[in-house]
Amino acid sequence: MTDLASLLLLGSLQGEPPAAAPAEPAFRLELALDLWLPRLEGEFNDNGAKVDVRDVDVHDTEASFAGALRVIRDRVQVELRGFSFRTEGNTVADTAFTLGGVTVDAGDRFDSSFSWWSAGAEVSYEVLRPHHDGPNNTDFALFVLGSLDFQSVTRDITNITAPASTDAIEAFAVAEFGGGMRLRFDTGRSFPLCKAMEISAKAAAGASIPLDDGDLGGAARVEATFTGFFDEHTAVYLGYRLVGASLTGEEMEMTTSLQGLVAGFRYEF
Repeated sequence: MTDLASLLLLGSLQGEPPAAAPAEPAFRLELALDLWLPRLEGEFNDNGAKVDVRDVDVHDTEASFAGALRVIRDRVQVELRGFSFRTEGNTVADTAFTLGGVTVDAGDRFDSSFSWWSAGAEVSYEVLRPHHDGPNNTDFALFVLGSLDFQSVTRDITNITAPASTDAIEAFAVAEFGGGMRLRFDTGRSFPLCKAMEISAKAAAGASIPLDDGDLGGAARVEATFTGFFDEHTAVYLGYRLVGASLTGEEMEMTTSLQGLVAGFRYEF
């Protein structure tokens, strides 16, 4: 009788289905905070005359804060992002220039400042996953993206030697389309402090659209980053970012870009 009961119990245990694996979360939430070190490159245009940003002394590298909040579900990623940049100058002009009706002659001392802020969203979709959950948890993906950002630039010039000043502000929208790649893999025992690494790059181009009077211009954005993960949730990254725009507004015309190294912290909730 005891043997029969044991056989019945063993049979029932063997017939039970295996425990289900934990379900993947419906979506992941990720926060990225970074310190960007860009400098302004390019030129302003004043009634056909081109004025280099170096002549206006707004070319210094400045520490700027930027950030992004990402919602990720399977192949789709939605990113809310923004940055704020400001630089100031105070020098004696090497060459004469005129901006916004104010003339600065060679030898004049002048003050200057330029600021640029941006806030927007980007949506990307992984169209190809040639290596997904491969050896060492290798995950390689190619994606397409579209973005819309609202941006504002402000420029101030004050001639101290021959007192005169001018200021200009423009707001515009930037719509861009592009693509990129992402490669992530576990490091195993090769790097004890780094559990996984990720290499990513993306580029996009589109149009800048003045929110007041003006003409359409071009826009571009390029980013490349190398990320090291301490665990499943925490990572640090180092990379390069370029944000450029060609704008013809009511008060200011420019073809400029912000470009420089970026370093930051990522946390996945």
